[in-house]
Amino acid sequence: MKNGFITFIIMLLLVGLAPRLATAQNVRLENIQFKGNKRVSARKLNKAIHSQANPWYRVFMPWVDSKIFDESTFLTDLLRVEKYYQREGYLQAKVVNYEVNYNTARDEANLVIEVEEGTATKVRDVTFLLHADSSRGLTAGKLVRVMKLKPGKRYREDDLHLDYDKIVQRFGDNGYPYIRARVKPTIDAGEHAVDLEWRLEPGPLSYFGDIRYVGNNHVSGKVIHRGLGFSTGEVYQQKKLVNAQSQVYRLELFQFVSLQASQLDQQVVQVPIEVRVRETSLRTLKLGLGYGSEEKFRGFAQWRHRNFLGGARILRVSARHSTRLNPLTLEFELSQPYFLSNRNDLIVKPFLEWRDESSFEERKIGAETTLNRRLSSKMNIFFTTLVERDSVRSKGVGVAPRATGSYNQSKFRLGIRHDSSDQIFTPTRGQISSAYIEESGRLLRTPFRYIKFFSEHRFYNQTKNKKYVIAAKVAIGVMKPFRGSPETPLADRFFAGGAYSVRGWGRQLLGPLTRSVSDSTVVPQGGNSLFEGSLEIRRGLYKQLSGALFLDYGNVWPDWNGIRIRDLRYAIGAGLRFDTLIGPIRVDVARKLNKQALDGGDLELHLSIGQAF
Repeated sequence: MKNGFITFIIMLLLVGLAPRLATAQNVRLENIQFKGNKRVSARKLNKAIHSQANPWYRVFMPWVDSKIFDESTFLTDLLRVEKYYQREGYLQAKVVNYEVNYNTARDEANLVIEVEEGTATKVRDVTFLLHADSSRGLTAGKLVRVMKLKPGKRYREDDLHLDYDKIVQRFGDNGYPYIRARVKPTIDAGEHAVDLEWRLEPGPLSYFGDIRYVGNNHVSGKVIHRGLGFSTGEVYQQKKLVNAQSQVYRLELFQFVSLQASQLDQQVVQVPIEVRVRETSLRTLKLGLGYGSEEKFRGFAQWRHRNFLGGARILRVSARHSTRLNPLTLEFELSQPYFLSNRNDLIVKPFLEWRDESSFEERKIGAETTLNRRLSSKMNIFFTTLVERDSVRSKGVGVAPRATGSYNQSKFRLGIRHDSSDQIFTPTRGQISSAYIEESGRLLRTPFRYIKFFSEHRFYNQTKNKKYVIAAKVAIGVMKPFRGSPETPLADRFFAGGAYSVRGWGRQLLGPLTRSVSDSTVVPQGGNSLFEGSLEIRRGLYKQLSGALFLDYGNVWPDWNGIRIRDLRYAIGAGLRFDTLIGPIRVDVARKLNKQALDGGDLELHLSIGQAF
């Protein structure tokens, strides 16, 4: 505190004695340079100050607002630089010099800030003042292991706040919701060290008290209770309240779910819990019509019965039709939440499907059973068994007869999915990762036995000014026949190209191609290995209208181990999106950069609903 006050006085004197800087409104700030910063990057220092230089791309985008140099803001930024260093553990850091350099016309300014970092202050010792008999095994050793500021680590103010939150959370999750934590840093400036003394007062050991349900008019309290994960009399854990809210909400029975611990201000030992819900309609019918460049006209109908026969079950009956690709799909789906555990869902889905792709026509009937386990609010794993009867007709020449015809199929699939994205339809931050491995041919007698693996990763990041979103996707898949099976079924192979794939090509038209049996048009054959990806820059244009520039790449190979980076095909393009309640309406135009031998035109137009990824 004393060092900070002295620095502040010196900077005030420096400001008072400094020659007046040009403050004309038309002085553009073109560059900010830092000198002497060896341990802290210029990028981080730029984020710590308010003065901002014009971006390099402004030369090509003159409509971007120009950054104007302001004297008072800059002089205050000198203090912000020192404060940032102190928060990062460089307690003796200071600004030793600065320069403001103008061009000849004095309408552009370049700033130079020179710093002297000094030696970093590190944590020397961490001690806890805590009664061992009131901590339920939360010893000093266990606490230190979860903390950022351990002995030998650089002392950072942000890490100190994180450690405080972790201590409070750790005690709150072990029955002590009334924990009081205080920390006393003792700084040894000569040794560049700091000793941290934590004083902890856990308060009384508490338990979950009576649980009260409010707003459940048709759904029983027993159903809600199964999702909570705790009962009256158990040791109080704050994390269970957080988990319980998402567990109950995912039943799809409620518009609103809130869990609140009562009487915490009175430090009661038995903490009452109030679960407040607002029920949604138990029976709904949805109808929809649409148009896309791939499916053409399409329609769907879905009837949903929530809390079917009690027990929070959900019955869905749906039908879909499109003039291309999907003449008919019928599905009956029954989901049972809390199967064996409040984190498990069991889903049984009989179905009938008729697909009419450019490469094949497939009709199948079967049933799928999935056990889904929720590992966290962002991650789940699933295990699926599927049996079906398929009838497949190829539309191309040269496709092995063994890959088509009528046959049985049985599949086991094990997968995982992690979703940390911030939105459903148009994510701006976060990641979505998924992967599964599938084995076919174990249960039923079938001509096809194969192992299949597929993984996809999507990444979203919004720029600091929130004007641009950088989105990227990469996917890889392999499929290998085994146990004497010479082929993989045509309808299960990998295909690339289309509105949600490499957009320079039409649907499934990237990869191995053949000719049509009837009119010699190009027909895709699919393959046993796939690699594709996309890089997209998105920007809002006007209200709900936004635009995108993208680069797509990928290919499909006949063999399971056929992936060759040198064989990748590339396409560039641009598109418009208009946000609606059901997702963005998207128009994309893409151009092939390196065509295949049987490709047609250079351009491809796609009209669809939803982002490409």
